[in-house]
Order: sequence, then structure tokens, then C-alpha cells
Amino acid sequence: MNKENTLLVLWILFGFMFISAIDSFLRLLTFSIYVLKSELGLSYKILTFSMPLVTLTLYSLITFFILRKLKSDVSGIYLTKFPKILFIGSFLVTLLLNPLTNRLSRLYSERLTSIKNANVYDVLEVHEWMSFGIGFSRWIILIILAFIFLNKLNKTINKNETH
Repeated sequence: MNKENTLLVLWILFGFMFISAIDSFLRLLTFSIYVLKSELGLSYKILTFSMPLVTLTLYSLITFFILRKLKSDVSGIYLTKFPKILFIGSFLVTLLLNPLTNRLSRLYSERLTSIKNANVYDVLEVHEWMSFGIGFSRWIILIILAFIFLNKLNKTINKNETH
């Protein structure tokens, strides 16, 4: 494998790690908002329907900020300037935050059902809707990004064909 192909594979892996790190952070943030809202005494019915909206809002905002950053700082992919530190950082964030979020989620659910005498069905329903919100947000953002970048590609191709 030549240098260009090796760098291309590394950039693909970097993209995967970077997206995974952002997703891990957003999952932890979503869970933290759930805990905050729950501790403030919001009913489980409100939590059930608000958490998917909160999740979609978080994913949309982060995507907007990343796209804005890409638009202002990057005029192309420079395959020779591979961000090793950001790659390793993304890997560590993903490696640490996913198990931490899962562990905290389980501990908080146990606390809710034992100390606060919450109905197990209500707790599970909120978690189910929160998981749905995360999955739905991922797909919506992926579809929107695909649409945006396919349109950019078509404009670039059309622009090159007219010259």
C-alpha cells in the first residue's frame, strides 16, 4: 500500500473516531440532562417526550457548529497533515465515555427505583425514548449531511462541466 492510500485509510479511521467521540460526548450530555430534569422533579411523561427533542437539538447544534468550523477553516483535505493527537484523543474519549455513560445510567436507574420509589416501567420508558431519540438523531443528521454534501458535489461537478 502506498503512502497516499495509507493516509486515506487513516483519514477514514480518523473520521470514524472523531464522530464516535462526538457521539459519546452527546450521549453523556443527554444522560446528564435527563438526570438534571429528573432531579428537578419533572414527571416521567414530560421526560418521555422531551428527551428525544433535547437529543435532536443537541445533535443538530453540534453538527451546525462543526459544519460552520469546516466552512471557515478548511479549503480541502490535506492528506499529508494527519491529526495524530486529535485521533488519539478521539479514541480515548470514545473508549472512556461510552462505558462511563452506561455505568452511570445503570446506577442512576437503580437509585431511582430503590431510593425514590420510582416505577420501573416509567424509568424504562424514559430510557427507551431517550435511546430512540439518540438513534433517530443520528439518522436524521446522517441524511442531512449526505444531502448537503451530495448537493455540494453536484454543484462542483456542474461548475466544472460549464467551464
